[in-house]
Amino acid sequence: MDRIGIIDLGSNSVRLVIIDVKDNGAHHQIENLKESIRLRSGTDAEGFLTEEGINSACEMLSLFVRFCRARDVKKIIAVATAAVRRAPNRATLINRVAELTGVTIQVLSSEEEAYLGYIGLVNSVTEPSGLMADLGGGALKLVGFQDRLNKNTTTLDFGSVSLMEKYGLQDRPAPDNLHALEAFLAETFSRINWLPNFPKLIGVGGSFRSLARVYRHHVQYVPDVTHGITIPIDAVKDIYTMLSRMDLNERRQVPGLAPDRADLSVTGFGIIYHLLKATGGQELMVSASSLRDGIFYKHTYPRDPILFNVLTHHINNLIDYHNLDEDHLRRVSNLAVILFDQLAPLHKLGSHERRLLLIAGLLHELGAVISVENMEKHTLYAVLNSPLRGITQRERVSAAFLGASNDGLVDTNLQHYLTNGPITEEDIASIKKLAPLLQIAHSLDRSRTGVVTNLQATLTPEACEIKVFGTQKRELEIRDARRRAEMFKNTYGVELRIVQG
Repeated sequence: MDRIGIIDLGSNSVRLVIIDVKDNGAHHQIENLKESIRLRSGTDAEGFLTEEGINSACEMLSLFVRFCRARDVKKIIAVATAAVRRAPNRATLINRVAELTGVTIQVLSSEEEAYLGYIGLVNSVTEPSGLMADLGGGALKLVGFQDRLNKNTTTLDFGSVSLMEKYGLQDRPAPDNLHALEAFLAETFSRINWLPNFPKLIGVGGSFRSLARVYRHHVQYVPDVTHGITIPIDAVKDIYTMLSRMDLNERRQVPGLAPDRADLSVTGFGIIYHLLKATGGQELMVSASSLRDGIFYKHTYPRDPILFNVLTHHINNLIDYHNLDEDHLRRVSNLAVILFDQLAPLHKLGSHERRLLLIAGLLHELGAVISVENMEKHTLYAVLNSPLRGITQRERVSAAFLGASNDGLVDTNLQHYLTNGPITEEDIASIKKLAPLLQIAHSLDRSRTGVVTNLQATLTPEACEIKVFGTQKRELEIRDARRRAEMFKNTYGVELRIVQG
């Protein structure tokens, strides 16, 4: 077991994540800490870090390093971004931190910072093409990517803290100041002629996550998950307009908006809205990935840090880290897909639903990491809330309810995800059609010994007969699968017969 600590000293805050890496390469984040230090504000008119700013940063970094050592972290990677990068006296901070902690801070160039953010993003999202916007306190990094390859990169020399201070937007914005900010943003983004080539905007950073939390509270969105949420441009505009009319105390009361980010919110959300307008896109996607993810993948896979298949990696990672019965999960998933293919004339579903069944088959026992007692509700919770990447929120919700239905249909609060979440009536119908197939597949590996090697389904107007093939005795599996006959008939209107092949 290895344990890595990554410290990110930004313009607005300092963050620490600690990640466990098992001998098989599976990884899991066990700590995620953040403290606001506003290092960008701790600079003088010439950009020098003030003594107060240096002391504040040193104090917090020393605390984080001591915490890492208390948690038996084997390797600490510390980086600094825009505020330190621009400071002429950055060596004073770096040397003092090294003396106090023994840890050397690597000051990232703007290109390195954008690249690491890009790695973290493409290793976490479903979209093969888009525009990554990583908004920090002192810089905005933009990366246009196509087929997961970096095509255009630029770093703008402003962020939510620097523009907040420049235009005096901490409290209720004066109309002239707000108009000046908006004119500056519109003019700046218009000069980047490649922005309209990437209308799919994907946001990274604290301002984007804050916007997502405010939006979720505003519309009572479920699931309560930031990663992968999409926000219509009209909603972004409405939230920005609403907050720009409030004073600081009023913004601190807004549900979902952390009080320590209330002063930044108008500036941050204004940057996001005007960037979205400049791309011509109609919605924003928010990612929970970060520079720290990019650092982790670059450290772990130095030759090629970009994952070949995002979803496969993260599903395998969950299985391997939690020591789930991988052979059983893959057998169930494969048997379910065999049934899906052979029963296509009956269910009339397509490739999207086939992929969903495959995912649910692999994750249908994820709840075992909590308890095998009432595992279905634990699986529902675990799939909805696990660090699962490369999947849309619509797919996550559908896979969670389907995976939890491996022994009986689970639809508690499912309708809520229709009215206040990402799924559709068609998704609910698909879950109900797919659940019997997953249940049969689960039964056919009931002993977890792989005695069932193949299936052959034959359809008639009155019945579905499934022949079960294998090289060993499989009466237990067949008997258990026959328990699914009632639900199968209720779903498809035909008798289910399961026989030895």
